[in-house]
Amino acid sequence: MHVLVTGASGFVGSHVAERLAADGHTLRLLLRRSSKLDFLAGLAFERADGDLRDRDALARATAGVDTVVHLGGLTAALTEAEYQAVNAVGTAALVWAARSAGVRRFVYVSSLAAQGPSPDGDRGQPAVPRPISSYGRSKLGGEYAVLAGQGDMSVAVVRPPIVYGPRDHALMPFYRLAKLGVLPLYGSGRHELSTVHARDAAAAIAQAALAEGPNGSIYTIADGAPHTWRDLVEAFGLALGRRPRLLSTPPFLYSVAGFGAGLAAKLARRPLPLSPEEVESMRQPYWVCDYERIEAELGWQPTLDLVAGMAQTLAWYREHKWL
Repeated sequence: MHVLVTGASGFVGSHVAERLAADGHTLRLLLRRSSKLDFLAGLAFERADGDLRDRDALARATAGVDTVVHLGGLTAALTEAEYQAVNAVGTAALVWAARSAGVRRFVYVSSLAAQGPSPDGDRGQPAVPRPISSYGRSKLGGEYAVLAGQGDMSVAVVRPPIVYGPRDHALMPFYRLAKLGVLPLYGSGRHELSTVHARDAAAAIAQAALAEGPNGSIYTIADGAPHTWRDLVEAFGLALGRRPRLLSTPPFLYSVAGFGAGLAAKLARRPLPLSPEEVESMRQPYWVCDYERIEAELGWQPTLDLVAGMAQTLAWYREHKWL
């Protein structure tokens, strides 16, 4: 099968491309000229230059492929308009190009942020998504564009929660602080969240991409029951061989820091890791989901629990001297 993958130079995208190649599929990757290819070393693929704002490039990229797996998008921006331009409008343009090219299957990798936090800890999909961030709303906009494109083209959406594993830069501050032996926690650290290892996330996305159907399904994925931040630290400590000291930090300090970071980002004219929206997300007690639907429809199940996944991840970081 000939598969177009967007966002393949990134953390999760590189794992997906690797999985599809290992399964014997021919890859075409939509890449910007500035894309770093470190994570794609040794992978055979056809390169298509362009981005989601270039309709001609999208037409060339989708020509002759059977399946599109769309992971590309913005994960950091200063304004909601920037997020929407890429994650919603850009996705709609890719859907249009794919339908015009006769693509049979289109899988959009969204985010649990598009669904929003659970108000009461229920892990099922809500009837109405309630994203609370600019990023989440833009990813939901992308979902709507994909679902509107179904017809001759079969579509599916995958909403991963926190994805961790080899090649992940986002959780590096967590790993580095934990390695130093101390880790600040938001409040008591008892807020619950779902996680999934990158290898399992890639397998779920690949299965969704290669399925003949069903059409229009939205899948959440997870490695099992939710964890607390304390659980994450415990798993990291087991992998490291010593448990970091936990420092419960009053939530108002995060609010102050988030407000300051928001002002700094505006002055610097670039997004920073911490923002008022990030602090609001941290404040939510339940960022949780299950994997019932994808298990029932596609047979996917996680293979790595948090302890095993964290050990595998730490071994990779050590081998590649990231820690």
